[in-house]
Amino acid sequence: MKKLFLTSISLLFALTLTFAQDKSPEDKAKEKVAKLTEKLTLTDEQQTSIYDIVLEHAKAKQNLKADGTQSAEAKTQAKNRLQETADAQIKDQLSDEQKSQYDQIISERPKKETPAPTTPAQPMQPAPPMGQ
Repeated sequence: MKKLFLTSISLLFALTLTFAQDKSPEDKAKEKVAKLTEKLTLTDEQQTSIYDIVLEHAKAKQNLKADGTQSAEAKTQAKNRLQETADAQIKDQLSDEQKSQYDQIISERPKKETPAPTTPAQPMQPAPPMGQ
């Protein structure tokens, strides 16, 4: 009975984790706008326009993740370009005071660096014989 109970709890936990990661772009946009509203005290008009920007960004990022034809490095570069574009569009909607606060938010963001290109290992050269 214990095994059955533990197995069912484990399965439920695993399913919860699986579904927690599959947020829709709309949910992600709402969360981001809520955080920005809290930090920047956005007006209703700003919230609406920034929601549209963030939603477009989230959908583009989701499409990029689903695209299996690009390399990991190309995807990372494309994500960085998308983020830079979204940041610029968001800043266009902000007042000067909010822009400086948003710049601080951007600077506190963890940096996602492009993966280093892998180079094939070069064969080792035999060492010259000692004593010559």
